[in-house]
Amino acid sequence: MKSITTTLFFVLITFCSYAQIELTQTVKGIVLDKESQSPLIGVNVFLLDSATGTTTDIDGSYRIEKVALGRQTIQFSYIGYETVTIPNILVNSAKEYVLEIEMVEDLNELSEVVVTAASGNQGASNDMATLSARSITMEEVNRFSGTFGDVARMAQNYAGVSGASDERNDIIVRGNSPSSVLWRLEGVDIPSPNHWSTLGSTGGPISMLNTNNLRNSDFFSSAFPAEYGNATGAVFDLKLRNGNVDKYEFLGQIAFNGFEAGIEGPLNIGQKASFMANYRYSTLGVINAIGFDIGTGAAVPQYQDLTFKINIPTEKAGRFSFWGLGGISDIQFLANSDGNNLFSEDDENLRSAATTGMLGMSHVYFFDENTSSNFRMSYTATESITEIEEILEEISQSFEDTFLSNQQQRKFGINWTLNKKLNAKNRVKTGFIFDNYDIQVRDSILLNNNEWFVNSDFEGTTALYQAFAQWQHKFNSKLTLNAGLHAVYFGLNDSKGLEPRLGLSYKAMPKHQFGLAYGRHSQVQPLPIYFNKDKEATPEENLMNEQLDFIRSDHFVASWDMFITSTIHTKVEAYYQSLFDLAVDPNDGDFSMINFGANFGFPDRVGLVNEGVGSNVGLEFTLEQSLNKGFYYLATASIFDSKYEGTDGIERNTFFNSNYVLNLLAGKEWMLNENFALTLDARFTYAGGRRYTPIDLDASIDAGREIRDQDQIFEDQYKPYIRPDIKIGFRHNAKKFTQTFSVDLQNFINRQNEFEKFYNATRESIRTTFQRGFFPDVRYQILF
Repeated sequence: MKSITTTLFFVLITFCSYAQIELTQTVKGIVLDKESQSPLIGVNVFLLDSATGTTTDIDGSYRIEKVALGRQTIQFSYIGYETVTIPNILVNSAKEYVLEIEMVEDLNELSEVVVTAASGNQGASNDMATLSARSITMEEVNRFSGTFGDVARMAQNYAGVSGASDERNDIIVRGNSPSSVLWRLEGVDIPSPNHWSTLGSTGGPISMLNTNNLRNSDFFSSAFPAEYGNATGAVFDLKLRNGNVDKYEFLGQIAFNGFEAGIEGPLNIGQKASFMANYRYSTLGVINAIGFDIGTGAAVPQYQDLTFKINIPTEKAGRFSFWGLGGISDIQFLANSDGNNLFSEDDENLRSAATTGMLGMSHVYFFDENTSSNFRMSYTATESITEIEEILEEISQSFEDTFLSNQQQRKFGINWTLNKKLNAKNRVKTGFIFDNYDIQVRDSILLNNNEWFVNSDFEGTTALYQAFAQWQHKFNSKLTLNAGLHAVYFGLNDSKGLEPRLGLSYKAMPKHQFGLAYGRHSQVQPLPIYFNKDKEATPEENLMNEQLDFIRSDHFVASWDMFITSTIHTKVEAYYQSLFDLAVDPNDGDFSMINFGANFGFPDRVGLVNEGVGSNVGLEFTLEQSLNKGFYYLATASIFDSKYEGTDGIERNTFFNSNYVLNLLAGKEWMLNENFALTLDARFTYAGGRRYTPIDLDASIDAGREIRDQDQIFEDQYKPYIRPDIKIGFRHNAKKFTQTFSVDLQNFINRQNEFEKFYNATRESIRTTFQRGFFPDVRYQILF
């Protein structure tokens, strides 16, 4: 801790000693009509702090040169449209600032209504979301403490969202399992974008998504619009940014989650074509490779990932884009009789590896200024491998395989959307999604009789078909209706569903807005569940879960929004979710699939039926000040109750029913001179502990193995989760580069948050494992 502080102080003094240099940069972008997505010509673009401006050209593009560095406020005005003001955009010396703006047509013709986007993030960019939606800005993800530059960990600051554990980025949204989350990238539904991800999971230890490549994106926590399906809990709708069309720019970064390098710039393909690419390699892997002992024994995480996007606009044929995201990860926990290996059992080797790849293309075409289509094709592939071998002879160190798992999924997808702005009051959007799955699942375990049992062995194809239509109608400037219908069909077992969505928002006064929304949502079970086998069943009786229907959920939400000032915003939401058709076990009354999804795998139960029910009810509060005069804060509080019933009809807590979450976050930015800034961000989380079933110690001692009290399923809670983080950093602008440095001291009080209790047969006692203690995340970035 002392050495980190000393280093930061030395760097601070060094850069403060630089002579002040008057530097400027270019601010540019494009202005679109929000409903039609067509460019707006002649929009007035004005920088309020420097009193300079311009107007958009025939392509809706604008460009302002010689802009002073630091925070700037930019305003867009156009007759017949609501004026948009964006404060606190961050202009640096290394990269041109690119800002895409969407403007809404004013229902009161020939007037200008001023809309100040105080933080640019309170509402989603998808305006067909009535409530329970928020924009995620990449600048905030990098600024806030405790995020590791991960959008999923960033979402844990929002009301109704909590983390499953420090070691993974799975999120629990309003009491729902992490497996209920949908990831969408560039309009394509994708598998878990995380290293060491497994089939059916949505989280992982380290994200493959890189905030240096993403632009502002959306997060939905309930009653999402009809264009989103196959999810019952939440949706991440993420977008990759385009590269700079005018000049080449470069990035280098060193942080806990990797060494990385990036490049972007123009392509010599028509006008305004560009590319962007970024590569990242495991920091711990690099340090270990050059000979340093990182203190993890043989268990060194090796991973790397690559992201790219190519954007090619044409004059008449529309806009084409090609993108990709891929990653590979591997780690081995080796048996070590001297006890120096921190992560493995003494008598076994464990290897975990995963490979994920995604490729996509899209074609946007405008039939006229109010009608456009977007056709997309994609191919994704995932493979996860787990191997366990136990020691046979300690002296000779000979081993025998005891568990082998290989799960693969390849998906070819096509989707198409048609967007039509009928007039200032009406807009419709319709489309379809077709995903063809090629699945291979093989899991084998060595039984006590030294025979192998094949728990899962499936290789085949199936398809998921989805279609939607949604309509937005503005009765007037105060009252807006969003209505839609989503249809889904799963070819494996002919499951089908029809899902209505409805939302109504009302601006009662300039500072107050009320909302009501309802949505039915269906989701395919985690794919590995369909292919489990029973040790006692005949081949004809397997696959025993293949006929499972969708998980289904009805969402009811009410909200109240208020802008206390132009920069301070408060929001209250109340919700009720009714879950039904949950997969449960007729031979085990307390079992339900609702309690799984926060780990690397799923249970190998067979004979499951869709007879379970559940519910989530809660109240959420948000108070937020966007960055204003260098200061900002975000406070969120959630209280909720998550219950389920198995086949025995008894109502119980779900595994994810922690009951409450409180997040407090605040930060300050000081401009020490024109080219140097110091930043401070602090975060505090106080949440209910994880649920668990208590261990019956006497029964465990008698049996010589762990026995849980089945009369108290998920009745006990671990101690409250408490974690404070603090992040200190600086930003320096030089003539041809910008550099930032930060130290994020996560859990700086080294709080021992309980993770799991287990029975130790050797000591005949109950032991406790803990989540991550104090962890410093040091990050350095240079842009040039």
